[in-house]
Amino acid sequence: MDADARTRSLVRRPGAPRLAVIGGGVVATHALPTAGEVVIGRDPGCDVRIDDPSLSRRHVRLRLADGMTIEDLGSSNGTFVAGRRLDPGVPRSLTTDEIVTIGGVGIVVQRHAPLAPQRTLWGHGYFELRLAEECTRAQRVGTTFGLLRVRSVERDAAQRVSGAVRDIDVVGTYAPHEWEVLLLDVSPAAAADLADAIRAAIPGAAVGLAMFPADGRDAWSLGSCAAARLAGKPRPGAGASRPAPAPGPGKPEPRRVAPALAVLGPMQGVVALADRVALGNISVLIVGEAGVGKEVLAEHIHARSPRSAHPLVKLNCAATPEPLLESELFGHEKGAFTGAAVSRPGLLEQADGGTVFLDEIGELPPAIQVKLLRVLEQRQILRVGALKPRAIDVRFLAATHRDLPVAIAAGRFREDLYFRVAGVTLRVPPLRERPDEILPLAERFAERAAAGLSRPTPAISPAARELLLGYRWPGNVRELRNMIERATLLCDKAIDVGQLPDDRMSRPAVAAPQPSGPGEVRVQADALERQAIESALARSGGNQTAAARELGISRRTLTSKLDQHGLDRPRKRRQR
Repeated sequence: MDADARTRSLVRRPGAPRLAVIGGGVVATHALPTAGEVVIGRDPGCDVRIDDPSLSRRHVRLRLADGMTIEDLGSSNGTFVAGRRLDPGVPRSLTTDEIVTIGGVGIVVQRHAPLAPQRTLWGHGYFELRLAEECTRAQRVGTTFGLLRVRSVERDAAQRVSGAVRDIDVVGTYAPHEWEVLLLDVSPAAAADLADAIRAAIPGAAVGLAMFPADGRDAWSLGSCAAARLAGKPRPGAGASRPAPAPGPGKPEPRRVAPALAVLGPMQGVVALADRVALGNISVLIVGEAGVGKEVLAEHIHARSPRSAHPLVKLNCAATPEPLLESELFGHEKGAFTGAAVSRPGLLEQADGGTVFLDEIGELPPAIQVKLLRVLEQRQILRVGALKPRAIDVRFLAATHRDLPVAIAAGRFREDLYFRVAGVTLRVPPLRERPDEILPLAERFAERAAAGLSRPTPAISPAARELLLGYRWPGNVRELRNMIERATLLCDKAIDVGQLPDDRMSRPAVAAPQPSGPGEVRVQADALERQAIESALARSGGNQTAAARELGISRRTLTSKLDQHGLDRPRKRRQR
């Protein structure tokens, strides 16, 4: 896109959906009403304006209510959902997180937790430090951002300023009746629209806007420019705000090596959205059942991002003992605790310039959640035992198999942290919803396993293929990989049913009864969890470590769940 996605101010309500707009290397999110119609296109009169030449003036209409629909308004370049072009004037049902392509731009409707996050209003000291850090980061990665100065005597001006800008923007108090806003990763056109949104929300307010790098490359220059425009004066010696020039020739883009990722069936939309999101710096939350390939998708995003030449650092929050989590994430100074013989940087510090992937973020203890939130907001880490914080430049990817909004409602996960890590949410469907991928994945796993054994790749017999396709795969891709690796080791020239656990795979899937209420949902969920644990222990011969690995949880979590469900631990049973 020539400019970032732009939208006039829409009414924001707690629990309302939002629209993610992805295209041209930019990811923007906008609040949507809980009900009614939203027209999207290039025309300034649209509810959501996207200034991209591939879009028609009035391209599509979203209808938001109990059932969401999308309708093409006779656009030139069409509207595509699941690879199919919509007929003009015919509404099509749309689900949350389903990617829609309009011209050359992707849009996705997403929903967050039912409660809205509380905006932090920062003091000028922190804001000035944050502005200086953003100047350094933008200079390094070649992005643009805006600085707004707002003056108003309205009683609730601070709340109106906070409500008119995006969740990722930083709002601070500059002086009495005066506020400052850091507009992160935004183009001049989109920054101008956000300034207009504040003017619309606070009639009579004075607003001054400065853009990096056109109006200055340091905090003092940008602040002076914003203050001059707040007073209605042009900045001496400065022209109109304009986009930063593109990098000159002679600096080729670093080569990116992406992991192999299936792009069949339901995964096509997921990967398409991941490719678009990868180009920005917005935080991404990947959700899905254990074993579906969330880590592979995180690797895919990093490999296609501008940070691909820098490290991708991973941490499994469920597998790391709680006493070590703080030191692993933030590092420690010499003598900070018993055994800290030398100073050591943490994973966040090691990933500077690159990406951090926090797997199973839903398992983070509350104390670590608080410290991680501070890192996400301030982009600084404080080593254990240190007195002075260190600035970092990292992008955050996270994954979980848990329903985080439910965990928020139960008080187990911080809502403000959720909104920070879930800039865009990607759902990886379970393998049972991706039948077209089963055989290609099986063949790929067989090829890799055979290469490790220095043997020819075995074929998969028709009977074995039928068995693989008929199984529901409760362990998802991880279970398929383990099963094929075992079969490759046991077979001669071809994988047949004899090398597969056909006694288990041949059992017909029993449809679970529909729950009649919240209590019944909890009962059925507990029963399914207990059954999964018993099956994993049976397959691993009572080895708790192997069973935990198959289930995608830590051994500590498994032993806790054994006690929760009243199951004997295998080791205890053998001692009787």
